[in-house]
Amino acid sequence: MQKIIIFGAGIAGLSAAHELARLGYNVAVYEVNDQAGGFFRSSRLSHNNMPTEYSWHGMGPWYHNTFDIMQQIPFNEQGTIYDLALSRSIAFGIFPDKAKAQFYDEGLKSIHKMFRMDKWDFTKSTYLMLKSWTANKRSQMTYARLNAAEAWQPLMSEVAYKTWRSCFGPWIGSDWSKVSLHITGDFFRKQLITQPTHEHKADHDGPAWSQGAGDGWLLLKGPSSEYWFDPWVRHLQEQGVQFCWGKGLSRLEFDGSRISAAYCGNEQIVGDIYLLAINPFMTAEILSVTPELERQEELRLFKPLTQDGPHAQVSFRLAFAEAIKFPRQRTAVVVSDSEFNLTLFAQEQVWDQTVDLGHNIKSLWTGTSCISSVPGRLYHKPVNNCSREEFIAEVKAQILSCGALNDLIRQANSGKGLHEFTLLNVEVWHEWEFGRDGLKHPQPKWVTTTNTQAYIPAQKTPVANLFLAGAHTQTQAQVWSIEGAVESGRRAAKAIDDRVQVLEQYKPWWLRISAKIDDGLYALKAPHLIDSVFILVILFSLWQFFI
Repeated sequence: MQKIIIFGAGIAGLSAAHELARLGYNVAVYEVNDQAGGFFRSSRLSHNNMPTEYSWHGMGPWYHNTFDIMQQIPFNEQGTIYDLALSRSIAFGIFPDKAKAQFYDEGLKSIHKMFRMDKWDFTKSTYLMLKSWTANKRSQMTYARLNAAEAWQPLMSEVAYKTWRSCFGPWIGSDWSKVSLHITGDFFRKQLITQPTHEHKADHDGPAWSQGAGDGWLLLKGPSSEYWFDPWVRHLQEQGVQFCWGKGLSRLEFDGSRISAAYCGNEQIVGDIYLLAINPFMTAEILSVTPELERQEELRLFKPLTQDGPHAQVSFRLAFAEAIKFPRQRTAVVVSDSEFNLTLFAQEQVWDQTVDLGHNIKSLWTGTSCISSVPGRLYHKPVNNCSREEFIAEVKAQILSCGALNDLIRQANSGKGLHEFTLLNVEVWHEWEFGRDGLKHPQPKWVTTTNTQAYIPAQKTPVANLFLAGAHTQTQAQVWSIEGAVESGRRAAKAIDDRVQVLEQYKPWWLRISAKIDDGLYALKAPHLIDSVFILVILFSLWQFFI
């Protein structure tokens, strides 16, 4: 029985441990924190027992590997995480400061209203979206270096452009100033045309239901650690997985062909296979200690992979002393005119009634700031340069000035506006350090940018017994996400043992064919397939006119 040493108990590390333990391997997981979950974990650290989350998160209809693995994890005696811990679809709405909120109520017909586009805006923006969908090598080589917001800006009016880019943080989980057209286009392609549909059983909210292409995202019915990671760790321990908490990898011992040992401080860890499921910034630091190892293929990618630095996606909680109703169930709020690209969700809308929100708390909103480089409206500082107090003041000001949100709150609460509800506390995830030297976090978060797409490593390395996992490795999910983390863990496990199954992302035949045609055009340095067709139509029309 081979011994597998996994460093990192985030989603990727747990997914790899899950698959390898099922196949009978001796698995040990080492984690620098005292709990599992990585960037998805939750805590209850405040004096009033209020739950807090590292970040905003949701699960889309293309999260095939995520839902598959959830079906294998018992939540309790009555069923699995998939059956009992997932909410029904949330309703994402775009909430401007001085206009009505708009939702995806009429499918694709809703898009121009949501983003305040006129028909010409919509036509031009759709044209660019289809170009990203129908390209392959062109997308990976060119669109991956092209900023999505900059690509769409000349095709839209100013108000439509600003509203459109506001969804990049909440939906794609990326900073709109750095995310590429390649990642953005691929994200929306998966969201709108994915297959298969995921079927869910009846629950106390209603009859059986489905989540498919174009449908809303799902949340957990309680704090992340309590509703996913704690049950998952218990399940893995029952499968024989050993967990070692508070032990972070510090260096690897390389004999020129294999990893002979790993070290957590002065403690030597010896196994047959080593899997790094830690964030790429920490990986880069560890590799730098051993230059011969750092020069290996895949491993030498980590320096350029981390060149843009961490992504500052700061989560916060607004705790209210009174229950706040919404006119529709499970409303997710994109504060579209917010300088900090804020997203909000009232947790009590999906959490089980048995979940403790904290002492005297009747409504608990989780929010996320998704961009760190745009100055705020009060102190004219970006998130990176704010103090904790300034950040909280900016968050409150940007939320309270959102007219669309206030209108919906009045509509559902007998005319009572948001500012009339007693706000008990605004809490920021405890690990964020605000200071003169900028915003810092002990475990920096990575996301794909226009400068890093080309350096994403595979799970398998030239070192025979060293493997990689994490949403920063090569996956079909592509975007840094929960699905990317689960898929990467499975792909790393599959690189170790080919019996592991990885579910593929769906791509229809017509897109596969058009991508192959465009690959040929790209090799010839010709315009994109859609541009080429458009040019041919114009030339043919002119020829018909003159003859």
